[in-house]
Amino acid sequence: ARLKEWRAVATRYEKTAASFLGVLCLAATADWLRR
Repeated sequence: ARLKEWRAVATRYEKTAASFLGVLCLAATADWLRR
């Protein structure tokens, strides 16, 4: 469910696949650090 939220954020601000991957990695790292 959280991935969908991040995907919405990524597609809203950036349209390229590279930046989407960057946001996804950033989100995954932030999520991992929060645990």
